[in-house]
Amino acid sequence: GRYVEGSAMAAAYGVHPPSGHAQATRRGGAPRSGPYHLGMSPPSLGMSPPSAPIAALPQVPNAPRPPVRVVAVDMDGTFLRTGSTYDRPRFERVHAAMEAAGCRLVVASGNQYEQLRSFFGPEGERMAFVSENGAMVRAGDETLFTAWLSRANSLAVLDVLEDEPEVEFIASGPGGGFAEESLSRQTFEELSFYYPRMVRVPDLREVAGELFKFSLLVPPGRADAFSARLSERLGGIVKPVTSGNVSVDLIVPGCHKASGLTRLLERWAVPASQAAAFGDSLNDREMLAMCGYGVAMGNAHPALAQDARFRAPSNNDDGVLQTLERWFLQ
Repeated sequence: GRYVEGSAMAAAYGVHPPSGHAQATRRGGAPRSGPYHLGMSPPSLGMSPPSAPIAALPQVPNAPRPPVRVVAVDMDGTFLRTGSTYDRPRFERVHAAMEAAGCRLVVASGNQYEQLRSFFGPEGERMAFVSENGAMVRAGDETLFTAWLSRANSLAVLDVLEDEPEVEFIASGPGGGFAEESLSRQTFEELSFYYPRMVRVPDLREVAGELFKFSLLVPPGRADAFSARLSERLGGIVKPVTSGNVSVDLIVPGCHKASGLTRLLERWAVPASQAAAFGDSLNDREMLAMCGYGVAMGNAHPALAQDARFRAPSNNDDGVLQTLERWFLQ
């Protein structure tokens, strides 16, 4: 499509493209991809707002932010620091300011809903959750959507995984996580952090009709290679996505974080151009691409960083909170 160089509206938000990079937006659409940096001091800030009218969103006085009405954040490697922590008082201030501005917060992750909800206090009751890479969508205490793998497809996946000796795996569904009794104790305990409701079963075939995702642990640094090989072997019955350098998720085709977020945006009558998403891994790719403000973390997978429209500081530098403070508290 055609591109419009520069943006008269950018100055109103107090943002500018980094030196040497043109700022561009698709005519009538979302900002073009570019190596911009969000959450930093000008002139490193760089964004051009989508074509949606500014008046569609209540404005915080003097806040240099785009007309964002929904913000979606991944957790591991994005919102959470290494060690699965975050600055709670800082977050509570930011979240209160977001709510005052009429902006909703969505947590979008490959992890189990119960694990995601455990990170938040009472404010979690007013948030929405896209868990299990889009297989379950909740708003408040209401479950809006649940996906399923057919029993036949789950059995076919198990046949392939049992032929991969370097891979350890579990499966999950609305009832929780399931691990075979043969799974090592160490791996079970590690994965229990992400799946608080996980039980052992003699054979995953016993629950093959109750699943919506398989989670794999692969040798360090080989997640992309395993993802590509499994994609070829599984023939499209599930979609492999990497969620770290040792993690691969096998998800329902067409069901991902972006599809879960889309269900929420439709429910709230918010266009994707007025949504922002933060992520670090390739399972965030569709979500960042669909939003008017797709933001890759400073520690993001190189392919995601290359595709993303904007860039934030790393998760260990509280890049999400830095950016949201810029948008809602300044």
